[in-house]
Amino acid sequence: MNEFWNTFSQQLKPRFHEITLYLIALAFCWLLYFHPELRFGYFVFFTGFESMSPFFIALGLIVTGGLLLSLIHVFIKRKKFALEKAIMGWSILGLSSVTSFFVGTEMLTSRSSIMAILVTWNILMSVLLLFQMGMQKYVVSDENASFIEVFITTVILFFILYSADLYLHLSWATTLSICIFYSTFIVFVTSLTINYFGLQLPNILKQ
Repeated sequence: MNEFWNTFSQQLKPRFHEITLYLIALAFCWLLYFHPELRFGYFVFFTGFESMSPFFIALGLIVTGGLLLSLIHVFIKRKKFALEKAIMGWSILGLSSVTSFFVGTEMLTSRSSIMAILVTWNILMSVLLLFQMGMQKYVVSDENASFIEVFITTVILFFILYSADLYLHLSWATTLSICIFYSTFIVFVTSLTINYFGLQLPNILKQ
């Protein structure tokens, strides 16, 4: 039992696998393509509400850089630099925080319990990530994702995006919130299970 709680407490620490960051970035790119209002909002934010403020331009560059790094690093087999981890972390933190805000406003009008769960989870992940950064511990895992892991999680993500965005016509914020929940929760549960039970993937799946 002590071993279980020690393992569980370690897993509660905010650790973000590169697959998690990749899936969130990929989901955002999908929504950016299909939602003109999101593209417009992203442009307005990037330009500092058309004031071309250096502060907002810097924030926009950090978010964009973090998204690009999240998309690229899943296919690169090398250790991440501390600066890269920081940029990727702040980028995902910003997306999660903004998404939680918009979904929270939708929750106030719809009073949906599902939205409440999504908002609570996203806020929790944002707080954990912010606490981690405040402690200057950018725990973005250097573990490389295998091709099969990337393939399976990407297929599931596209199914979620198609169902929520194109079939159910949910808002971009709700859709992204669902994707963030999937991207963080599935890795959390998988990591906890593998670490506790000492499970090992077959060598052929690690290629």
